[in-house]
Amino acid sequence: MTDGQSLKNIISEIILKEYEETRLDKSLLNVNCLLKLAKDTHLPDTLTRIRVLPTVSVVGQESPVNRTADGATVEVYVKFLPNTSDSYKNLLNIANLIKALPGVKIVKVTRLDGKKITYKGKSIIV
Repeated sequence: MTDGQSLKNIISEIILKEYEETRLDKSLLNVNCLLKLAKDTHLPDTLTRIRVLPTVSVVGQESPVNRTADGATVEVYVKFLPNTSDSYKNLLNIANLIKALPGVKIVKVTRLDGKKITYKGKSIIV
């Protein structure tokens, strides 16, 4: 190791130790969900409602809204702080919170941290 690398490592360790108590002990999970919405549901209001749910950090729209006579579908991403170390429970928890919002009929979890996700070979649908 060169002196430059050594000094860089020492500085990094000092900074990490100094901010250790203010750092998150878990990383945010990034989940993509396909939402099936009631016909007259206003998507910007739904996204705002998701943003204020407990543990949610960031929400965004992944696809254009597809409106039909029956309703609408849209893919969104939600970054949130997990409550447990059990990914499945965390996914069910956030999906149930979203499903409880006005106008949301179905929540299908499609990806977790960029990877397609299923549970026991089946899609996670709430």
